[in-house]
Amino acid sequence: MKKILSFLLLFSFHFDVNAGFLKYLNELKTCDQFEEVQFVKSIDSLTPGGGGAFVWIEKDLQAEFWGWRIKSELNGKPGTWVRQDVFSFSPEWFGALHLKISPSLLPPTFRNLGYTETDVRQRYLRFIPDISLDDTPDWAALQMSFLAMDKGIYAVTFGNGDYYINRSLRLPETTRFTDNTIYLIEGNGTTITSINEDGFAFFESIPKNQRQGLDIFTARRFTIKNLILRGKAKAGNGSVGIRIGATFHSIFENIHFANLDTGIVLRHAMSSEIVRCNAVNCYSVCYYLGSGKGAWPGANAPNSGSNQSRVIGSRMFVADGQYAGVMISNSSECRVDDFTVDGGAERHTAFVIHINTGGTTTVKDAFVKGVHGEAAVDSALIKCRGNGNALFDISDLFVQMKCTLVELETPSGYAQVNCSNFSYFPPGSTLAHKGNGGAWSMENVFEKKTEPIWKKGKGYSEPIPERWRNIKKLF
Repeated sequence: MKKILSFLLLFSFHFDVNAGFLKYLNELKTCDQFEEVQFVKSIDSLTPGGGGAFVWIEKDLQAEFWGWRIKSELNGKPGTWVRQDVFSFSPEWFGALHLKISPSLLPPTFRNLGYTETDVRQRYLRFIPDISLDDTPDWAALQMSFLAMDKGIYAVTFGNGDYYINRSLRLPETTRFTDNTIYLIEGNGTTITSINEDGFAFFESIPKNQRQGLDIFTARRFTIKNLILRGKAKAGNGSVGIRIGATFHSIFENIHFANLDTGIVLRHAMSSEIVRCNAVNCYSVCYYLGSGKGAWPGANAPNSGSNQSRVIGSRMFVADGQYAGVMISNSSECRVDDFTVDGGAERHTAFVIHINTGGTTTVKDAFVKGVHGEAAVDSALIKCRGNGNALFDISDLFVQMKCTLVELETPSGYAQVNCSNFSYFPPGSTLAHKGNGGAWSMENVFEKKTEPIWKKGKGYSEPIPERWRNIKKLF
């Protein structure tokens, strides 16, 4: 009602027109008061929200889009009732209910909420061919919002309660390199929760093949921010918060990933950023930057990496037995800046940051600056694996628990890791060297009288003397 009153007040300053009031959305189809703004109270008797103001656009030939654009059923009236909103494009227009459970204490699906197949098909079938009574109204409303983004509404704002979904939401999928589209999804602080113990990606868009990936990756950008994505799935079943392939300069900001297998998966995401995000109980990996290899036909390490992408000012709370916080695979010049690890001695991760640039082409570098570690690490705080002339730069570590600080693995070539300005780590912490081609440079890492301790065991060795140096602190 606040939105309707605000719109009416604003509208009155510009137009001297009468207004009509309708109870349900479908009443617009037979409304003949074309000179009046029509204020609709709600969608229908099953869905109390989703009302708004509509104006008649005469001779409008654009296709109907339920909840947003309503065609008249009156003879001789070619036109459309088009929703007007002075605030933002919203999933509430398409039937979101924000119910955690149905009145019968069952999952909040259409079936359990009393919708009939006719109700659901009339609303959504033209737009979502695989719609089912086992879907939730919130899933359908969010999916309709993303479909509308492909029709020219490039910004959607969530709000007015949390959402409960049962399967993947398909993000808008630009398919032409000439589109050059920026999609904005403003979460507005809301939570999206899975009701399904089977794993799926909450938000997903993957190209059908590498040809399409190359066509579209510079043409579409996503800004997704201010959300909580909360899974229900168990470890190892593939649940993902966001999975996107083929994008450029996208930003994922202030998103909380919880109880998922992997928080975010970016493939062929060039120069994109994960900023101020938080991951709690992401059982496999929190933040993944990689190539499309194995994800769509024709993609391989050199032609589909997430080069020059960054994880900035983000955090992980360790899920016990987790593989890595940040994993960078087959992508060059990626950076991790200001990363925090929580969880304490009772929770273990194999790696905090795992970097493998081996499959990239010419530039195989990666950079880590600023890690604050407060959790147990079983393998290495930071692992670097690179072929050829890979260069890894690691600086500004503060680690509260003894571990292997940095591991360098060089299957071939002469990769080098530069370590500098490690402000604190417990005595007995080690460095790990694998392969014959690696080189180490250390500056302001160890105290004046201290030398590095090299990890021992199968596959590990101390680098030959001419391939490592230690410039001591001055005090």
